[in-house]
Amino acid sequence: MIEVVRKLDVVTQNQILSECREIVTKAPLFQKTMPTGAKFKYLCTSAGDYGWLSDRKGYRYEKLHPTTQSHFPPIPDIIRRISIEVAEQVGMTIEPQSTLINWYDEDSTLGLHQDKTEESLAPVISFSLGDDCIFIIGGLKRNGKKRTITLKSGDILIMGAEHRLVFHGVKKIIPNTAPSSLDIKQTGRINITVRQVYD
Repeated sequence: MIEVVRKLDVVTQNQILSECREIVTKAPLFQKTMPTGAKFKYLCTSAGDYGWLSDRKGYRYEKLHPTTQSHFPPIPDIIRRISIEVAEQVGMTIEPQSTLINWYDEDSTLGLHQDKTEESLAPVISFSLGDDCIFIIGGLKRNGKKRTITLKSGDILIMGAEHRLVFHGVKKIIPNTAPSSLDIKQTGRINITVRQVYD
C-alpha cells in the first residue's frame, strides 16, 4: 500500500508546524551529504530516539544530533498519535521511534531511493505541509515503472506492506501553493516522516 490515507485540517497542520519549530530550536536543521560527498538538496533534522544521518560513513540512525551532539527532542504527541491512528486505519501497526523533518525550498529535489536503513519493515508515515510537491513512485527496482502524484499540504501518505521498499523521490516543489491560512513563513515544503527503526 502506498497512498494518501488522511487529510489534516489547517488547524491541525498549524499545530504540527508549531511543534516542528520547537524541535528545530533544539535540534537545528542541517544539510546531509551522501557517502559520495554530494550534498542533499534539502535541510533536515529529527525527533525521537534516533535521527537519520548520512555522510562519508554511510546511511544510518544515530542517537545524537551531528551538530549539537545532544539527544534529539522527543516526538511530539500529536505526530505520534496521528501516525499510530493512520497505520491502524489501514490494518497496520507502527511504534514511532524516529521522526525526520525535511525542509524543501522551491528548488529542492530528492532522487529515487528506498527507505531501507531501518531493521523494521513497519510502514513509513509521511506528512506534507506547505507547498505542493510532485512525488515519484517507482517499483522495487530502480528501473521499474514510475508514476507521479501531487502531495498537498495536510496529506498523510502511508508506505507499507508490499510497497514498503519501493523506490520513491521528490521531483519538484510547486511554489506558492500552500493554503493561505497555513502559518508558514516562506515558500517551500516540510515533510515529516515517521519510522519504526527496530522491531
